[in-house]
Amino acid sequence: MVNPLISKGNFARGIFCRSWSPLLALPLLYIPMAMKVLIIEKDKTVRQSLSYFMGHYKDSEVFLAGSKKDGISLFETIPFDIVLCGDRLPDGSGLEMLREWINQNPKLVSILMTVQSDERLRQEALKAGIQGYLVKPFDLKQLEEILIPSNPPLEKGGEGGFNERR
Repeated sequence: MVNPLISKGNFARGIFCRSWSPLLALPLLYIPMAMKVLIIEKDKTVRQSLSYFMGHYKDSEVFLAGSKKDGISLFETIPFDIVLCGDRLPDGSGLEMLREWINQNPKLVSILMTVQSDERLRQEALKAGIQGYLVKPFDLKQLEEILIPSNPPLEKGGEGGFNERR
């Protein structure tokens, strides 16, 4: 029996592609999309380390920015799945920027990285809808634990639904 979704008619109508080709039909259905990750961090070494790690995490496509301005420029042109952002950027607050972006796209996975183990900042990040909070220096295993959706949210001294690693 022919699957009604994979029929010549559905392809011709543009449901899967603009023109039908029996050779191209099945591969088009199974092309995995790489996750797009934006890393905004003022420290070049940290940016490069995170880029290497995230590039190998589920074959992600990684974009780097060293400032708020560069991050905004990339964010406005590319639909990102994950944003890792330093708190203190050379030209502004990473927390404020993430807050705005989460308001625009509530499904955005956001992680704030900071050198401060500050309860007030942690609470602000939680309130803004940021999913992860990492205190530098952190182990890349901690980042991976935040990114794995099967992990239950950690509640270390905070509200449910917030992943914190110290």
